[in-house]
Amino acid sequence: MTVEPELTYLGDSTAIDPDAVYEITYEIRGDDSGPVIETAELSDQTSLNYTPTSISTASSGTKVSAKITDVLARGY
Repeated sequence: MTVEPELTYLGDSTAIDPDAVYEITYEIRGDDSGPVIETAELSDQTSLNYTPTSISTASSGTKVSAKITDVLARGY
């Protein structure tokens, strides 16, 4: 199964620096071998770059979830 992050920011969008790049680390749960750690990059306040992740699940009914574990802002 291939999974991709779908993120929603619930805060004040003006707090997101348009000149910064944000590294968003997240943990995917549901893979047979345990949690998978991935990173996405947010730039220009709205452009999200990531690599789709392939995982193996025990069955088609396995619940897959993700949790953001860290956000690092890099200014340019």
